[in-house]
Amino acid sequence: MKIRGPMAYCARCRFKILTPLQIAEGASLTVTIPGCPPAVIDVGPDAYPSGQWIVIRMDGFETEDEAFKAGTQLGDVLSIVGAVTRLGIDIGFSRPTLQFSEHVHAAIKAESGKQLRTETHGLMVYEKDAVTIVGMEARGRSTIASDAFVQRLEEWGHATKQLTQRQQNCAALLNDSLFVPQAEGQFVLRVSAVEALCDQFDVGAELQAAITQIEAFVAGLSLNADVQETIRKSLSFQKKQSLRQSYMTKFRTLLSEDHARAFDALYQKRSALVHDGRGRGQLSEAANEAMDLACALLAAELK
Repeated sequence: MKIRGPMAYCARCRFKILTPLQIAEGASLTVTIPGCPPAVIDVGPDAYPSGQWIVIRMDGFETEDEAFKAGTQLGDVLSIVGAVTRLGIDIGFSRPTLQFSEHVHAAIKAESGKQLRTETHGLMVYEKDAVTIVGMEARGRSTIASDAFVQRLEEWGHATKQLTQRQQNCAALLNDSLFVPQAEGQFVLRVSAVEALCDQFDVGAELQAAITQIEAFVAGLSLNADVQETIRKSLSFQKKQSLRQSYMTKFRTLLSEDHARAFDALYQKRSALVHDGRGRGQLSEAANEAMDLACALLAAELK
């Protein structure tokens, strides 16, 4: 009887990159990303409607949890590289792209001894040499040299050890904006990416104390319960900085007053577009400026 040795697990991330690598489809290269074991990059076919499929594989993990954590870290690195260096990387949501019947799964298992897995856009963790992955893809671009791509992964891998949820959201929104063809959509997503980075901190203690006194006064009034709740929520909101105060402070702290004023002007344009429809068809330059400011802010926060 064959004795099975220790299990080895793999982490596999399949993603879309808007700026394809300058190596042939089916070719591979190896890269070492800080904090991760050596990874193999496999170049896939063109992605619809634009970009290219890339698979990065890492193996040798003793547990499934270790593989998952490393794969998640890899996803963070890819997200930051795609956003800050403007390559446009969509790491997906780790969901299967196909489904097969139980009969097909059983037939594959009987023939190969392996478990059938359907192709995934995102992270897949599995036992090494124990699965068969099956998928299909329905079908003027710019490219990036493979060594330049590897250099960016290595450079930004050091800065993504402890990404906050806000930083992850910011990077995801910036990447999303690179896949959107319309300037209006790009603009809104890029302004929203800056919003995602901004915490609305508490205002000073003196103002909080004054608001607390007002809350106590209102609580003693004979008002309808719904009215009381509306006033309570409004006063609670006043204990926080406004969004404008938050993004102005962040730009001034990490970049400069000029950056803060430039983004403030863009935010007014965003409000005019969203609330009044003004500026539609005239936002290409604003979308580019919003990308510049959002990338600079995210990069400054990570360094």
